Order: sequence, then structure tokens, then C-alpha cells
Amino acid sequence: MICTAHVSASTYYVSSSEGDDSNDGQSPASAFQSIGHVNGMSFGAGDSILFQSGGYWEGMFWIQGTGSEDDPIFVGKYGGDPKPVINGFGYQACLLIYNDSYIHVQDLELYNEASHLDSQGEIKKLDGFAGESNDWGSGKNVRFGIKVVADSESIEGFRFSNLYVHDVFPTPTSAENDHKGYGIKIETHSDLAIDAAHLAHDIHFSDLTVSRTGHYGIWIKSLGLSQNDLLKNQFITMESCDFDNTGGAGFVPNKSEFVLVEHCTFNHSGSNVDSRMWKRGSGMWPFDCRNVISQHNHFMNAHGPIDSYGAHIDYGNENVVFQYNISYNNEGGFVEILGDNINCGYRYNISINDGYRIDLNGVHNGRTYNVSNYCGVNNGACPSVGSFIYNNTIFIGDTIHPEIRIKPNIGELHCYNNLLFCSPDGEALSCIVDVETNDLNFSHNLYFDSNRMNLTDAIVPNAIFTNPMLTDQDNLGSANPLGYRIGLNSPAFQSGLFPSDLLAPNSFFDHDSVAGFFGDGMDFVSQPSIGVHQPSLGFFYCGDDVLWDPVSSKCVACSCAGDFNFDGALNISDLLVFFSLFGTE
Repeated sequence: MICTAHVSASTYYVSSSEGDDSNDGQSPASAFQSIGHVNGMSFGAGDSILFQSGGYWEGMFWIQGTGSEDDPIFVGKYGGDPKPVINGFGYQACLLIYNDSYIHVQDLELYNEASHLDSQGEIKKLDGFAGESNDWGSGKNVRFGIKVVADSESIEGFRFSNLYVHDVFPTPTSAENDHKGYGIKIETHSDLAIDAAHLAHDIHFSDLTVSRTGHYGIWIKSLGLSQNDLLKNQFITMESCDFDNTGGAGFVPNKSEFVLVEHCTFNHSGSNVDSRMWKRGSGMWPFDCRNVISQHNHFMNAHGPIDSYGAHIDYGNENVVFQYNISYNNEGGFVEILGDNINCGYRYNISINDGYRIDLNGVHNGRTYNVSNYCGVNNGACPSVGSFIYNNTIFIGDTIHPEIRIKPNIGELHCYNNLLFCSPDGEALSCIVDVETNDLNFSHNLYFDSNRMNLTDAIVPNAIFTNPMLTDQDNLGSANPLGYRIGLNSPAFQSGLFPSDLLAPNSFFDHDSVAGFFGDGMDFVSQPSIGVHQPSLGFFYCGDDVLWDPVSSKCVACSCAGDFNFDGALNISDLLVFFSLFGTE
């Protein structure tokens, strides 16, 4: 849908097959033909640049001009369903935004893996952009699907939606550059010595597919703000995006705050299906960020010799929470929290067969929990404050045996109400926990089968070692979350602690969570249950006339109370679902 423009705005059409650069571009019948032609234009508030559906272009489209909050510049398509294709053809990006704001881009397909050299062996470049080699910031051998740059002013107001960004790889001149291809990068440059802070604000990603990149899928990176915690990019939203086979992480926010990531899928981060890939990466990891919520996402099949968790919390963050996510079959493990963090952690997530990694020496070194004090190569030990892991459900199958690893001088760690279920066969899980130098608070966790666990005394206070009677124990190991619920007769039912009684409140989120993974509500009178499922006599909290749909991991409208299978009617099937959830007693 094209944004509504102000009265003086213009719409320009571009057709690779039917256009002509001598046209005025004001209608499909008089469309321009080339990217080179529109690169020579400057656009204003409310203008639209529309590429013909199914068309194909080579080169870098540099969108020049700034829109307004009410009338952004719009880039999209016309004339059919297939996306227009822009092949970056070895230029630094398929699409460039440079010190401009209020630009919306949607409905395009972008890829960039051709050589950065032309037929004469010279670097391909556009006149007028940051030097003859177009190498500002990232280097001339780095490639992007979309690159957004702020190096002389702050920028804001971007929407990226319904894009397919794929096969972004450099043509390196040295081994160190062999993986540096990124789907989308927001790059800001500040120089605090001259009081120049250039940041990015109000960025929204939705319905994107990012696949086959040398390195990260989407990266928000700030240069020149080291050791400064006051200045951050703000208001970053990502929803309903799919990341598949990214050579590094799917999404890496840096120096950002008020970040929301929800209903996304991160599959095969750290991929090794192409030799040009970095081959290491967690699905998502925030670095030096503040006020981040990542929820209702799927993190699956991460790969790599280090990190490569479903999602991990890097160092220097404050108020980061991963909640209501599914973490499945990630090589590195489930929880990784590094150093110098404040109020960061994991709650109400389901982890399934995470931590199967074997190192080059044949040692099984995947981890269920990995908490360290690392905060950079030369920074020494950096303990954290208020780290938490509570009300997660973790399943570990017969063929893997990850460890629980809590390193020295990590600071404070609170670990409550987690349900860790191991299938009965296989090697025992190891537990390497430093007690002397840490403030560890473990309580009311459930471990089963404890015969497969070498548990340290520090992590078993008030623990339960009984079968939690998950509702579908015959099919545990699948990614279907429904099998990880409990009934009212489970020893995990109402056997936990109130995290809000044990963890300090903070200004961004509290620990009085109103719902478990399945949208099941808590009355704050009865004790919480252990694990992600909080059954309470069939009461589900998603709002009025709304129920939790575990298939889509969303709250959905319901025609009537008690419609547990979400088919819009009350019948015997709902009763059977009720019994499976809460038992018959």
C-alpha cells in the first residue's frame, strides 16, 4: 500500500523492460528505465519511486532526499505480484541511504554477490559518495543488501517491509574479508571529541526474509561511542521476520535502546552451507544495549565453534529479557550471559535439545547455561548485577549431554523455577559452577532424571527431583511446544517461587509477569508453577475475548471462553484438551 503523499509530491515509475530515461517517469506508460537515472535525482517529502513488478536492475540505488514524519519518501513496486529485483552487482549495496531520514522501503528483492571490480579491474563506484572507492566506514570489500549511513547528522523514520534480501557476499582480497556480507546494516558514526553524536532512531523491520549472507542478517552498529552509555540508537522494532542460513547472527543490535523483536524466526544462524560464510552465530545477540525485549520468536539450528546459542546476551547491556521464545537444536546451547550486564536474563522460554556441540578435540562443550564475566579481550573480569534465569522448561535428549557452566567472578545470578527434563538414557550432564567468587541464588528448580546429572550442591537448594509428568512425554524432543505443558497433578504445579519477591524491580520491565508461555494467567495468590506453563484452572490471559494460539505463538480472537483448540466452537475436543492440560481430578 502506497503512503498518502502531500499535495506537491510526485510518483516516479521505473521499468527495466518498457521504460526510457528520456521519459518524464510520471506514469507507467512514461517510466524511466535505469537506476543510474534515478540516482541523479533528489526526492522530497511524500515522493514515491516505484519499480515495475518482475523487473531487473544491476547496480546501487542511492535514495537521495529526506521525507517527513507525515510524508515519508516511499520506495516500492507497481504492476503485479513478483518483486522487482535489484542486483547490487558488486557495488557496496543494492540500496543506499546516506544522511537522509523518513524513508520507507518495501516489496523488493535484493542480492549482491558479484565482483566488486569492473572489466578493467577497477573498483565499481558511484560518483559523489564518500570518496572514490565508496569505502566509508565498513571498507570497500564489504557488501550489503541495504546500507543506511549517518556520518554527519542523526537520522530517523525508516520502515523496511516485505523485502527479500539474500546472497550477500563480498569478493575478498584477503582471508579476513571473506565473510563480510550483510543483509541490512544501519551504521552511525559519532565523534564525541568534537561533540558530534550521530544516531539512528525510529526503525521498523517487518515481514522481511533475509537469507544466505556472509555475516549478519541485520546489524545496527555505532562507531565512535565506545565507553559511553548515555548515547544510543532508539526505538528499533522488528516483527514477523525470517532469517535463514545467515553466516553469522540473524540480528545484532549495538548501542541501541527500546528494542522490540517478536514473532520472528531465526534458523541456521552461523550457517556453513557456503564457504564465504563466517560459520558462527547465535540467532540474536544484543551488545551494549538497553531496554530490549525479545519474545515469541523461534531460534533454531544455530551453528558454530563458539557462541551459537539460540540467542545470547553479550556484554555491556542493561534490562534485556528473552521471554516466550522457543530455542531448538542450537549447537552452542540455550543460555549465554556475558559480563558487565545489569538486569538481563531469560524467562518463560522452552529449550529443546540445545547444546550438542563437540569441539575439535572431541569434547562435548555445548551448554544449557553458560554465564561468564567476559567483556572484551583486554578488559579483565566484569561481573554482572541482577542476571536471572527463571521459569524456563528445558528438554535434553539421549544423544547430547550439555553442561551447566558458571565461571568465576560473574557477580549475581538468580535461577528459580526452571524445569530441566532429561530423557533417561545417555551420558550424564556435567556441572561446573564456581561458588567461592559468585553470588548465586538457585532455588525451587526441578531436575529430572537426576541420575543423568552431576549436580553441584550450589544449584540444588529446595530442588525437586521428581518426574514433572509433562503432558506428552512420548514425543519430547519435537519443536511443538504443546508437549511441554504440565497438568494440575504435576509436582511442578504451584511449587515455585514468586520471582518478584526475590529480584529487584527495574524501570523497564518487572518480574510480576502476568502470563506464562502459553498465555496462561497467574492470580498472584497461588504459588507459581515450575517451568513455562502456569495452569490455573483453565484461565488464560491474553486480554478480553482473546486466547493464546501455541501454533502461531500469538494471542488470537476467540468466540467463546473454553475454546481450547481455537476452532471457534465448544465441543468434546475442547474437553479433551482441558483434561490433557489440567487432569481429570
